[in-house]
Amino acid sequence: MIILDRQHPIRNPDGPAIVQEVDKTIVVADFEFRRDLEKHSAYVRRDGPSAYPTARWAFDEIVCGSWVVIRFPAGEVEKPEVGRFHSLCQPDMDEIDIADHFFRQVLERHVDGNGDPARFVTWGGDYKDNEVLRRVAMCWGVTVPPQLRNTTENCPLRLDLCQDCYTDEIKGLHLSEYAFAQGLPGKAIPARQVTKHVLAGDWKRVEEQCAGDVLLTAILAVRRLATCGEIGQTGKACTRALIDRFCERAPTDYTRMWARWRKENLGHREILTCRGR
Repeated sequence: MIILDRQHPIRNPDGPAIVQEVDKTIVVADFEFRRDLEKHSAYVRRDGPSAYPTARWAFDEIVCGSWVVIRFPAGEVEKPEVGRFHSLCQPDMDEIDIADHFFRQVLERHVDGNGDPARFVTWGGDYKDNEVLRRVAMCWGVTVPPQLRNTTENCPLRLDLCQDCYTDEIKGLHLSEYAFAQGLPGKAIPARQVTKHVLAGDWKRVEEQCAGDVLLTAILAVRRLATCGEIGQTGKACTRALIDRFCERAPTDYTRMWARWRKENLGHREILTCRGR
């Protein structure tokens, strides 16, 4: 049983939150990678004893990117407007295709009601994803969108939830760890198994993992924003809308798991208010 649905809640989780004065938009994204060991080996041969012996994120190649756009309307509006969960993945797209589309068609396209760029939300993006996106842009001579130009951790155009939960004692939490702690289901597959599927070219499994991470990150993001009084919809209403939208994907064991969880914890499926294509 989750806290939101306890028999005697401290406060009505279906009750109104704050009243927003302007529309707010966030883009929640996640990426999966393949480590280029051949390129790292060439670097080690060149630099010899001076080389760092283990390949790190600088040698990571994007193989899949997934995202969802969520708009929180101004005024007394019950539910957010949730776009479809989009993915671009190998073998149809390489990393420059994925990054360029994400830059031009997503980050640069969506704005708040006041015209500011949509806030870019990640889990662990400040530790790797955002740096790999900048590395791709540097290699191909691309100017990154405003959300990625400021590299400081407190950039107002970004929210990294892992960084937001960081403490000196425990460092960064794992996404699945924090999700389970909030009573949410976990990832499609354990995180350490993703590399195996990448190397095997099992792109359907890689894509589902990536999209599932976006769903988990998005739920945690809207709950955090609602808790901090930054949006006018409740965390419960946002969670419902996100899961309903995700379950519009082609049925798999993972979507069916989410549908069961939603019914058991948040009630039957509702009609969504959605704008995304």
